[in-house]
Amino acid sequence: MTSPIPMAATAEEAPQSSSTIKDGTVNGTLPEAEAFAVHYPGYPSSPARAAHTLGGLPAITKVRSYKSPPAPAAPRLELRFRPEDPYCHPASAEHRASTGLLLRLSRPKGGCAPPRAEVVARVHSGYHFQGMADFQHVVPVHAAEVRKRKRLDRPNVKDDLGSDKAGDLETEDGDVMMLVPPLFSIKDTPTNIALLPSSNALSKSMQRGVVQHRWEMDIEPTIALPFNIQAVPKKINWEDHIPKNSSEWDWQMAVCKLFDERPVWPRQSLYERLLDDGVQVSTGQFKSLLFKAGYYFSTGPFGKFWIRKEYDPRKDPESRIYQRIDFRMPLELRNLQKKKNYGSEKWSDMCKLERMPSKSFIFLQLFELKDDFIQAEIRKPSHQSTCSVSN
Repeated sequence: MTSPIPMAATAEEAPQSSSTIKDGTVNGTLPEAEAFAVHYPGYPSSPARAAHTLGGLPAITKVRSYKSPPAPAAPRLELRFRPEDPYCHPASAEHRASTGLLLRLSRPKGGCAPPRAEVVARVHSGYHFQGMADFQHVVPVHAAEVRKRKRLDRPNVKDDLGSDKAGDLETEDGDVMMLVPPLFSIKDTPTNIALLPSSNALSKSMQRGVVQHRWEMDIEPTIALPFNIQAVPKKINWEDHIPKNSSEWDWQMAVCKLFDERPVWPRQSLYERLLDDGVQVSTGQFKSLLFKAGYYFSTGPFGKFWIRKEYDPRKDPESRIYQRIDFRMPLELRNLQKKKNYGSEKWSDMCKLERMPSKSFIFLQLFELKDDFIQAEIRKPSHQSTCSVSN
């Protein structure tokens, strides 16, 4: 189907074109007229019926009013094989550029002259239906026989889709229940789905082969612990499971030494300190090292900071210097910070309070802030021996 172009029934009635095709070669000049194509996924009974299934000429004109490529909110060309059926599932077309030609074939009356092919217009774009056009909800095939029998028994009763009897759930005399699905699939193209076998279908021997037990599985929870937990995680003997002359041994030892130097660390600060000491580890390896040596609370004054195992900052008054501060960027400066932040963001620069963070808020540690007043305040004697949610 193309845009409306006058079509001639015979060669004598058709206007002559300046471009013809003879022996597979185009002779003359291509016309200036342009057209678009619709790759119709079927054989319509007539052009009028084809246009009706596409929503009619107003719907086609509305889609064509958007230039190529279509805007995000542009309407799509939809094809409904049964436009009179409100439950017909539409098929959507994809707009593509084209370099085709629209030909007009004619055969002169009488004689043995070969067919004549003329170039009528250049096809600059087309609409392709790539989805499942046969994905439709229709009445079962034997329903036609049921309707025919009803017409013979009750000739005065309408039984078309728009009548009051459509969708009747009664099954007397072998009628078919016309149940419309509540929701059609949102996908028009086939999708491969890989379903995993049920665990009940696997034997115990196969299950043992799939999951290999590792000693890390026996480590108690260390991530996002509630602040009111009774006891903190205990230290583990990782030395009994890691080879002494391996790289993992050296990495784990470096992390443990930093925890001996300071019991509470912000994650980014600890990671940059390892890099400064010449320990090159990936993000995944660093997470595994922390899992074996520390833990962190989900909330509280030490929330999100990694703490050495067996050290409970809630019971140590000296841990007050390791508390966090929530630094939030004012709303009027958030857009400014995106323009002025270039390159990598060092944690040490954040602690100097000389560089705006790239995020709208960040958790800093009081101990690491390079400010004389703050350092003097956090080292004043404490009046509390413990730290809890209430105080």
